[in-house]
Amino acid sequence: MTETLRQRLGRVLGGIPTPTVPEPQTRVVSGGTEKNPWARMGLLYTGTWENPMKVQVDRWNALKAWRNIYMRGGPVAECIDVYPLFVLTNGYEFACEEGSEKLKDKVQEWADQPHVDLDAIMWQAILDACICGTAFQEIVPDSGLYNVWSVIPRDASSFWTDYDSYGRIIKYRQITFENGMTKTIQDLDPKIMLTLTIFPVPGEVFGLSLIGRAYDDIMRDLDMIESITKAIHRHGTPKQQWDIGTPEYPATAGDLDATTLMITKIHADTDFVTSATKINMLDTSGITGAQEFSNITLQRMASALGVPEEMLGLGAGRGLGTAATSGVRQRAFMDKISTIQEIVARTFSRNVLDRITGVPGSVWIEFNDPSPDDEAAKATWIAALRSGMDPDAICPADWVREQFGIPPDEDAEKMDDPTRKQPPDQTGLQAWLNKQNPDPNAMPKDATKGAAQ
Repeated sequence: MTETLRQRLGRVLGGIPTPTVPEPQTRVVSGGTEKNPWARMGLLYTGTWENPMKVQVDRWNALKAWRNIYMRGGPVAECIDVYPLFVLTNGYEFACEEGSEKLKDKVQEWADQPHVDLDAIMWQAILDACICGTAFQEIVPDSGLYNVWSVIPRDASSFWTDYDSYGRIIKYRQITFENGMTKTIQDLDPKIMLTLTIFPVPGEVFGLSLIGRAYDDIMRDLDMIESITKAIHRHGTPKQQWDIGTPEYPATAGDLDATTLMITKIHADTDFVTSATKINMLDTSGITGAQEFSNITLQRMASALGVPEEMLGLGAGRGLGTAATSGVRQRAFMDKISTIQEIVARTFSRNVLDRITGVPGSVWIEFNDPSPDDEAAKATWIAALRSGMDPDAICPADWVREQFGIPPDEDAEKMDDPTRKQPPDQTGLQAWLNKQNPDPNAMPKDATKGAAQ
């Protein structure tokens, strides 16, 4: 449990006892027992748990297979990339408590260093969490200027988490393989490691891999595409039969060879030569239903990966309903992204920003809303609330600027009159809000009623 600065001062000066972590009363039982902690892992394993090395090897092989699927599967990679893309696209900012502006500036100075790329670090963490279930990154300390030099992503398959029987982390281990055997490189203090789990599995040590969850549907889609490809090679190109000779006067072997040589020279791979042989065509319809079959497996795969197919550029409501249902799916996905933003922000704020400031909770990461519809709806409500005689009574102009990332009004800050409520560009601010929703009939009725009152 992390103490705040106020708690530490109170304990030292006021004789408050050191806080202790209470002893849990329930134990970890899912996937293993106290005597077999190696079994507690986020990987479905149907064999025996007697050999800990085999468990780790199986996990390493599974993560390797999942990474290969990501690197070689186009639609799969696009589905996975959607998560970090939507989390980070609209940006983020550092927020702080009142009076902690200097600590916020310190965090910004750390993030502005050339060797620190926080966007890339968070992108890698989200990507690893989606592919491997849990992302592992090392927090490298500096000489004491910021307490954190940088955060370095590591291969998740090389780490193992040791828990006690109550589910508390004892240590991390980095493991390598030599001659088919596992070897612990070193034991790691949990304090130097940053782990990110986006999709937890109840009672398990590691998080859920999206590729692992969608593995069966990914394989079905792959099998379907390969089958269609083979069918196109076999039935998709028109074929010709060169009938040489007649039943009364069949062609000689030399005639057949000469004709075959001529066909070879013109690269007609689907033509064949016979000697007055009658061939009955068994498949005259060609390839039918290929698009429908491909759509089904692709839709199931996207669903298993948790991504609406519209995010892949496949069209609104294609095969799974109307454009209205498509919009519902996309809004639900944006809500999921907002939740993931909270998880990522909390993880990096607690593990990185708190170390830089030395005051837990004083500075944190705030992601901007990933959905443009939410921004437009917010602008609509604020415009309605500011339509009365005193626009600043409910929504002050400075607060509105902060909500939408609009730079502060420098002219208003320079004025000496503290009673002044309306900044010089009040009209411009209200015009900007109204522009977000130019149709007054689309304004929420409740908001209009509240503004009028």
